[in-house]
Amino acid sequence: MINNLFFLIFGIATGTITGLIPGIHPNTLIPISVIFYPYFGSSNYFSFLIGLLISHYFLNYIPSAFIGVPDDESAVAAVPMHNLTILGRGYEAVVLAGFGAFFGIICSIFLFLIISRINIDFQSFYSYLKPFLPYILMLFLLISVIFSKNRVWTTLIILFSGILGIIVFYKNPSFDYSLTVIFTGMFGIPLLFENLNKKELGNQFISFPELKFSYLKSAVFGTFGGFLRIFIPATGGAQINYFLSKLIKEENIENFIISQGSITLSNELFSILALMMIGTGRSGISEAIRTLKIEYNQSELFSSVLIATGISFLSLTVISKYFLQNINRFDYGLISKVLIVFCTILVLILSFKAYLMYHIVIYLISISIGVLCVKNRVNLSNMMGVLIFPTILYFLKI
Repeated sequence: MINNLFFLIFGIATGTITGLIPGIHPNTLIPISVIFYPYFGSSNYFSFLIGLLISHYFLNYIPSAFIGVPDDESAVAAVPMHNLTILGRGYEAVVLAGFGAFFGIICSIFLFLIISRINIDFQSFYSYLKPFLPYILMLFLLISVIFSKNRVWTTLIILFSGILGIIVFYKNPSFDYSLTVIFTGMFGIPLLFENLNKKELGNQFISFPELKFSYLKSAVFGTFGGFLRIFIPATGGAQINYFLSKLIKEENIENFIISQGSITLSNELFSILALMMIGTGRSGISEAIRTLKIEYNQSELFSSVLIATGISFLSLTVISKYFLQNINRFDYGLISKVLIVFCTILVLILSFKAYLMYHIVIYLISISIGVLCVKNRVNLSNMMGVLIFPTILYFLKI
């Protein structure tokens, strides 16, 4: 256990670094980290992956809130957090997201323990659900348009993203980093463009948010959303949160951020537990566990997750405070320019061995769609059509 703890902390440290760097996603790192598997051993590598995954998603709320560079999971929450930051409540924003993530992990463990006692045959349930999945995904797209304040542009963004997804993921063979290229272009670069003319972030109030009972309700609903997502492929935590917010009428910005944090981390935990429940994973880490045939038990998983959650939440509160106290020493617009260059170089490096020009074109198209989305104030989650369209075609066997 002590040996596992060392590799768990090593994973937490690695995830802390990657979480603070825009454009980096755990699914990008996992294929690279597999080279350490023979040296770490099965159990130690599992601990490393858990630490990496949990800490990355906790710390990733810092660039999402303070710089406006979300990944696909925090896309919807990024704008509310960024808005709170503009109002001088940036610290409150990331701590609320951290609370949601923390509560989401706790609620997920309780939910799984309850489900495991009921002995429901989820594999049979998933087999029964499969034929209906494309129609469920179509319904999600329709709901997105109906509830949108800008239906024309929402429809166009969904269509543009969906066509790009069909071309990249359905009509042509995709590569390991195609998704990273698309998400960086769609969700990262356009928001950085918005920051180019800003000189500083503005004065920030470092105040710990007051806990409210309603936060627990939002975390429970978020956990339920994270659980449902394992049965519905191609939907991001961003979209699940968007649909849930309409269902439970979650208009309060603080509760919205809480539920997004809960969805993100509960989904990552359930994506691993899905291997037990339906025989398939819903994330890069679960696929790595399945492919490498890593054996683990519930006690090992939950203890590692809880330790990583506690350390990561503490790191989030400390690092975000330091970040806010020092960010105005630098030119905010210059930071955005540096990050645009960094993300672009990262895309070029990742794509170098896999059809460079092909990925450059995809990257530029993704940026264009993202810019249209931001400029027309369309919900960022609608760009998840890039995954939903090819998934619908796949299940329809067209």
